[in-house]
Amino acid sequence: MYKKLNRKKHIREDGWLSELVSMNYDDEPFNCVHSYLVSIEPDKTRAKHYHNKKEEWLCICSEKIELILEDVKTKKRETLVLDSNSENYNIIYIPPGVAHAIKNICENKASVVIFSKNPEDTNDTFEYEFNLIKI
Repeated sequence: MYKKLNRKKHIREDGWLSELVSMNYDDEPFNCVHSYLVSIEPDKTRAKHYHNKKEEWLCICSEKIELILEDVKTKKRETLVLDSNSENYNIIYIPPGVAHAIKNICENKASVVIFSKNPEDTNDTFEYEFNLIKI
Protein backbone atom coordinates (compact mmCIF):
# COMPACT_ATOMS: atom_id res chain seq x y z
CA MET A 1 0.00 0.00 0.00
CA TYR A 2 2.94 2.37 0.63
CA LYS A 3 6.72 2.44 0.63
CA LYS A 4 8.78 3.95 3.43
CA LEU A 5 12.18 5.45 2.63
CA ASN A 6 14.57 5.29 5.59
CA ARG A 7 17.00 8.14 6.08
CA LYS A 8 19.64 8.81 8.72
CA LYS A 9 19.09 11.82 10.96
CA HIS A 10 22.39 13.62 11.66
CA ILE A 11 21.89 15.31 15.05
CA ARG A 12 24.09 18.14 16.38
CA GLU A 13 23.70 20.74 19.13
CA ASP A 14 22.54 23.38 16.63
CA GLY A 15 19.87 21.15 15.05
CA TRP A 16 19.72 18.19 12.69
CA LEU A 17 19.93 17.34 8.99
CA SER A 18 18.47 14.47 7.00
CA GLU A 19 18.71 13.73 3.29
CA LEU A 20 15.29 13.52 1.63
CA VAL A 21 15.57 12.37 -1.98
CA SER A 22 18.87 11.91 -3.74
CA MET A 23 20.66 10.12 -6.52
CA ASN A 24 22.68 8.54 -3.67
CA TYR A 25 19.80 6.10 -3.07
CA ASP A 26 18.29 3.47 -5.32
CA ASP A 27 15.13 3.17 -3.22
CA GLU A 28 13.16 5.97 -4.86
CA PRO A 29 12.40 7.38 -8.31
CA PHE A 30 14.44 10.60 -8.11
CA ASN A 31 17.79 10.52 -9.86
CA CYS A 32 18.46 14.13 -10.78
CA VAL A 33 18.12 16.03 -7.51
CA HIS A 34 19.63 15.89 -4.05
CA SER A 35 17.67 17.35 -1.16
CA TYR A 36 17.82 17.47 2.59
CA LEU A 37 15.87 18.88 5.50
CA VAL A 38 17.75 20.99 8.04
CA SER A 39 16.50 21.77 11.56
CA ILE A 40 17.95 24.76 13.40
CA GLU A 41 17.69 25.25 17.14
CA PRO A 42 16.57 28.68 18.47
CA ASP A 43 19.31 31.34 18.28
CA LYS A 44 21.70 28.92 16.51
CA THR A 45 23.39 29.37 13.14
CA ARG A 46 24.06 26.56 10.65
CA ALA A 47 25.93 26.21 7.36
CA LYS A 48 28.60 28.98 7.52
CA HIS A 49 30.24 27.68 4.35
CA TYR A 50 30.42 28.04 0.59
CA HIS A 51 30.95 25.81 -2.44
CA ASN A 52 33.10 26.39 -5.51
CA LYS A 53 30.99 24.15 -7.78
CA LYS A 54 27.69 23.29 -6.09
CA GLU A 55 24.54 25.33 -6.68
CA GLU A 56 21.82 25.21 -4.02
CA TRP A 57 18.19 26.27 -3.68
CA LEU A 58 16.88 26.95 -0.17
CA CYS A 59 13.31 27.28 1.08
CA ILE A 60 11.85 27.80 4.55
CA CYS A 61 9.62 25.08 6.00
CA SER A 62 8.85 26.30 9.51
CA GLU A 63 9.29 29.40 11.68
CA LYS A 64 11.62 32.28 10.71
CA ILE A 65 15.28 32.42 9.71
CA GLU A 66 17.83 35.00 8.73
CA LEU A 67 19.77 33.94 5.63
CA ILE A 68 23.14 35.68 5.36
CA LEU A 69 24.77 35.56 1.92
CA GLU A 70 28.26 36.87 1.18
CA ASP A 71 30.25 36.74 -2.06
CA VAL A 72 33.60 35.27 -0.99
CA LYS A 73 35.55 37.36 -3.54
CA THR A 74 33.87 40.77 -3.39
CA LYS A 75 32.63 40.50 0.25
CA LYS A 76 29.28 41.95 -0.88
CA ARG A 77 26.69 40.82 1.68
CA GLU A 78 22.92 40.50 1.65
CA THR A 79 20.67 39.37 4.48
CA LEU A 80 17.18 37.99 3.91
CA VAL A 81 14.51 37.09 6.44
CA LEU A 82 12.44 34.07 5.42
CA ASP A 83 9.25 33.49 7.39
CA SER A 84 7.11 30.39 6.89
CA ASN A 85 4.05 32.46 7.82
CA SER A 86 4.69 35.10 5.16
CA GLU A 87 2.09 35.69 2.43
CA ASN A 88 4.72 35.09 -0.26
CA TYR A 89 6.80 31.95 -0.57
CA ASN A 90 10.30 32.22 -2.02
CA ILE A 91 12.94 29.71 -2.99
CA ILE A 92 16.40 31.27 -2.82
CA TYR A 93 19.11 30.34 -5.33
CA ILE A 94 22.65 30.26 -3.89
CA PRO A 95 25.32 30.13 -6.63
CA PRO A 96 28.87 28.79 -6.23
CA GLY A 97 31.19 31.24 -4.48
CA VAL A 98 28.49 32.65 -2.21
CA ALA A 99 28.95 31.82 1.46
CA HIS A 100 25.75 31.22 3.38
CA ALA A 101 24.70 31.05 7.01
CA ILE A 102 21.23 30.20 8.29
CA LYS A 103 20.29 31.70 11.66
CA ASN A 104 17.12 30.76 13.54
CA ILE A 105 15.63 34.05 14.77
CA CYS A 106 12.57 32.66 16.55
CA GLU A 107 11.87 30.88 19.84
CA ASN A 108 11.09 27.46 18.30
CA LYS A 109 13.05 25.09 16.07
CA ALA A 110 13.10 26.32 12.47
CA SER A 111 13.57 24.18 9.38
CA VAL A 112 14.61 24.62 5.76
CA VAL A 113 14.89 22.34 2.75
CA ILE A 114 17.93 22.51 0.47
CA PHE A 115 17.88 21.27 -3.14
CA SER A 116 20.89 20.67 -5.39
CA LYS A 117 21.75 18.90 -8.60
CA ASN A 118 24.70 17.28 -6.81
CA PRO A 119 25.03 15.34 -3.56
CA GLU A 120 27.14 16.70 -0.72
CA ASP A 121 30.87 16.78 -1.54
CA THR A 122 33.17 17.46 1.41
CA ASN A 123 35.91 18.49 -1.04
CA ASP A 124 33.65 21.31 -2.30
CA THR A 125 32.46 22.59 1.09
CA PHE A 126 34.60 25.34 2.62
CA GLU A 127 34.06 26.83 6.08
CA TYR A 128 33.54 30.59 6.10
CA GLU A 129 33.79 33.04 8.98
CA PHE A 130 30.88 35.45 9.13
CA ASN A 131 30.75 38.47 11.39
CA LEU A 132 27.31 37.66 12.81
CA ILE A 133 25.59 40.36 14.82
CA LYS A 134 23.03 39.24 17.39
CA ILE A 135 19.62 40.74 16.62
